[in-house]
Amino acid sequence: MDDLNYNYMALLEAILSPQELLPDLILNKYGLLQLTPKELRELEAMEMKRLYQQKWTYRQIAKRFGMSDSGVYRRMKRFG
Repeated sequence: MDDLNYNYMALLEAILSPQELLPDLILNKYGLLQLTPKELRELEAMEMKRLYQQKWTYRQIAKRFGMSDSGVYRRMKRFG
């Protein structure tokens, strides 16, 4: 798939996704934005905090990110 198709797929996912996501996470998923592992963890922590503020439980957030409840708590605390 060429870059233009990836751009369209990222835009489509950002618009039609039933879940709200940070644009940088979507761009990283399609390889349109290169993030270091630390930058990716920081973005994920921001997303976790946003979800927590919207009254999501640690368990719900952990399920979405494929982590444990305590892992979510530690990541949010580390990048707090």
